[in-house]
Amino acid sequence: MEINLAIDKQSKVPYYHQLKQAIIAAIELGDLQPGDMLPSEFSLAEQLGISRLVVHRALRELVSEGVLNRKRAIGTFVSIPEKREFLVEGALFSLSEELAKNNLDFSNRILTQEIISAQGEAAQALNLVDDAKVVHLVSLRYIQQLPFAIEEMFFPYEQFPKMATLDLNNSSTYAVLEKYYSAYPSEAVDKISAGGATRLEASLLEVYFNHPVLRVKRIGLDKSGNPIEFAMVTFHANRYQLISRVKRL
Repeated sequence: MEINLAIDKQSKVPYYHQLKQAIIAAIELGDLQPGDMLPSEFSLAEQLGISRLVVHRALRELVSEGVLNRKRAIGTFVSIPEKREFLVEGALFSLSEELAKNNLDFSNRILTQEIISAQGEAAQALNLVDDAKVVHLVSLRYIQQLPFAIEEMFFPYEQFPKMATLDLNNSSTYAVLEKYYSAYPSEAVDKISAGGATRLEASLLEVYFNHPVLRVKRIGLDKSGNPIEFAMVTFHANRYQLISRVKRL
């Protein structure tokens, strides 16, 4: 697929910036549609008569800005428009429930499902003694088949042993807790921060090392105020934003 792009070599504007603007213009004009695959970096460099490194920088920055999406070993695509803002107020939902409520096409893949000894922050959050058993889950979330968030979750094993063996792929953990145990977090305390992706996170979210990510740590409490869930979620910063509404007391 050849796109009608041009670089003004007499301009003082850097080539990579011109290429970025040309690709954005092609998207706005409809020459490039969401989901379209761009030519390879080599093809673009040859078409425009510029260095492949210049093309690489332009595409890399557009990927980091969410304009393009890179799929490893496949190619670079125009990103599909997504709902990126979520209002955090009112009823407490799991991530699956929140995405379903917003009519988003989502899925999840369980990467880790094991019984381990509670240590450090997880033990403290769940009010457990060190070495008490917990169910440890790691799930990779997708929206429109694009990696969206990594969830690491801990549940007290004595209360919820089935969480270690049930098939939790494409499932809401809160719905599973309610179905099998008539238990679910009715209140949560979330701690939100920003950071850079680790090498493992970058690999799973298909971004570059140290790419901006949003981190949320959650302690979920049952209706009696007892902690039953500790979760650490790392969001792709270009695909998720949190909005909080507050009032002066």
